[in-house]
Amino acid sequence: MKSTTLPKLLCAGFLLAANAPTFAQNNRAFAITGETKGNVAWTVVREIDLGTGAEVRTIYAPSSKAMILDAASGTRLQQSDMSVTAYNDKNAVTAPTETLVAASAYDLKTNRLFFTPMHSNQLRYFDLNRGTNTVFYVRNTALKAFAETPGEADVITRMCFGSDGYGYALTNDGKHLIRFSSGEKITIVDLGQVQDGKSNNGISIRNMCTSWGGDMIADAFGNLYIISMKGNIFKMNPQTLVADFVGQIKNLPQDYTINAAAVDAFGNVVVGCASKTENYYSVNLSTLEASVLPKQQQQVYNTSDLASCHFAYENLVNTTTVSTKANVTVYPNPVINKTLNVSFDALKAGNHNVQITDASGNSILSKMVNINGKTSTQIILPKSTSGGMYLIKVTDASGQLQYSGKVVVL
Repeated sequence: MKSTTLPKLLCAGFLLAANAPTFAQNNRAFAITGETKGNVAWTVVREIDLGTGAEVRTIYAPSSKAMILDAASGTRLQQSDMSVTAYNDKNAVTAPTETLVAASAYDLKTNRLFFTPMHSNQLRYFDLNRGTNTVFYVRNTALKAFAETPGEADVITRMCFGSDGYGYALTNDGKHLIRFSSGEKITIVDLGQVQDGKSNNGISIRNMCTSWGGDMIADAFGNLYIISMKGNIFKMNPQTLVADFVGQIKNLPQDYTINAAAVDAFGNVVVGCASKTENYYSVNLSTLEASVLPKQQQQVYNTSDLASCHFAYENLVNTTTVSTKANVTVYPNPVINKTLNVSFDALKAGNHNVQITDASGNSILSKMVNINGKTSTQIILPKSTSGGMYLIKVTDASGQLQYSGKVVVL
């Protein structure tokens, strides 16, 4: 199993429209739950405190008399009975969460909460600038159209917004990564099948037993992280559609399935279970260790999905491409393709040691460089190096520290 080193994160200071709530300033998430704690009919949308798991407010419940509008035309739609509705009937308008929901994504820029019912081919959303009593249905383009009779493989259980401004949705079997936009005109594109990374050692993103279900989060550099029901984490760039196995979350109860995940304001991932009400867990991204999240009540809402405004690596979005201090320059930073360059200018001549360690102090690489005037060296990190933050230091022949800094490996 690979391990990972990921930095502790802070929420970026995005700006909302003047009439939008300052959601980014709060350590909150949207949760898909049942009517009561322990109920597994995931039809209720709540806002919760990610610090305690406590409910802040109810966004939608089946008893709500929400107005349903066509997203493209603004036409008011009439709700129909699911029992007499065909699955692919584009004219059918079912209740917003009627066939249960296991995937949602929050777009901070437009202040919209997107979701899709489990056995539906339709993207829907709340425009929170207009309140919570209106639900918009994207009816001009289907979110998915894979089979006449939907199966569990086709169900979308993972959804999030990426730092590129697009929403992403992933089917259980990983055969369809779907990208959608948010704004005046919504576009939907099926990007295709996700592939396994070459170093996954047989742990496949498409394995039903280990990699289906769960949720998805994004980082500030365009990557997506799929967290499966069994706690396996895969890192994927939607440009390449390659999912690299990162590791497995530790210290969760054996019978605890992960069905919901969201990054909190402090860089940890809060995870929840769709059936259990005992606890939410906070996962330290540096160690993948899970710990019980403090709670205010005896039970928390079991949740099939969580969605927050936060991205992994948000505190690094302003990192420059070149890190320089004194007479040493390190670039590019963040590091791409596990290759970086170190340039030395006016350091005293002689042998110098370049060492890279993880956040725990474990050595990743050590390289001796002979400096004579202006000197540059290229460093190629081991293939097994996971994405995250690392420390780099340069010492002279006597062991005196000449430079220390941080680099981010993508």
